[in-house]
Amino acid sequence: MGIERDYLMRQLMMLFDVIQKIFNFRKKGQKEEAGEQIRYFYNYLKLETKIQEKNIESFLDYLVSEKKFTNDHLEMIAFVLKEQGELAESAEQKLDFFRKSYFLLDKVDRESTSFSMDRQMKLAELREYLN
Repeated sequence: MGIERDYLMRQLMMLFDVIQKIFNFRKKGQKEEAGEQIRYFYNYLKLETKIQEKNIESFLDYLVSEKKFTNDHLEMIAFVLKEQGELAESAEQKLDFFRKSYFLLDKVDRESTSFSMDRQMKLAELREYLN
């Protein structure tokens, strides 16, 4: 059990580093580099690249039932989806990414036993985009 936990923690830390790179590249206007990091993130988790084609319910079912991701994974995926929304060119794509991100973060927030200010700030930010 300890080895599994150590592996999971290392994986989450590595994914967090990738999310930081995505965020920094997007803030600097380096969209191509941010896109490369997003692809790396999804490849590392062995996720389908066409997730935007899935509706929210089937997307969540895919992540939880098929991939067996933890809430920590779901939260990181939600952060990446938000960044993809920021990078999206069309308003429709932005909304789709933001909806999926909000839905995942809301699920994690409802099920989490710990409070996260970062999660609350992302949820508030996404609520603003969606309203």
